[in-house]
Amino acid sequence: MDIDELKSQWKSMELRIDRLEKDNKQLLSRISSDRMKGVRGKLIARYRAIIMVCVLSPSWIVLMDKMWEFDNEILIIYTFFFFVMALANYYMCRLIEKIDSSVMSIKEALVATAKVEDTRQKVKLLGWILAVPLTIIMFDVFQEIGHPEVIYGACAGLVIGGVVGYLVERKTRRLIRELRQTLADALADDEE
Repeated sequence: MDIDELKSQWKSMELRIDRLEKDNKQLLSRISSDRMKGVRGKLIARYRAIIMVCVLSPSWIVLMDKMWEFDNEILIIYTFFFFVMALANYYMCRLIEKIDSSVMSIKEALVATAKVEDTRQKVKLLGWILAVPLTIIMFDVFQEIGHPEVIYGACAGLVIGGVVGYLVERKTRRLIRELRQTLADALADDEE
């Protein structure tokens, strides 16, 4: 075996290693992209479910109105709250749908994810700003009705709603963090 033959074998091995490294990077990129799409899909499904709850919630006050005959103001305030929250969550859903790693660079997707996280905090703040006065007004109306079971039901609903809201918020926060981490990992792989 002469030197030229060894050189040619060495070059062919280097080419194979380079090709394998390239294939490996493509595979990692595809896995990362699939993971990102899975997390993104879960977030979109979560926000669509929240939108449906917001759209359907005013029907509950209409059913309660038939039993207790609320003032029109409470009906308007309640419907307004859920209408605003449905619009805000629809906006969040649209922001998440726009994050597409096949169209955007990973850095652009990371920036878009940061915007989603920032907007989510603002939507949460808006929800609290609107929910606290609505809750106070509703408890005042329930107090005027004069039936203790209505107050007990409202307190139970407040506790149950608070627990469910906390669990939904925690899961949503975890999914957004997972999406951001997936993109950061993909960016680190690209830079290597």
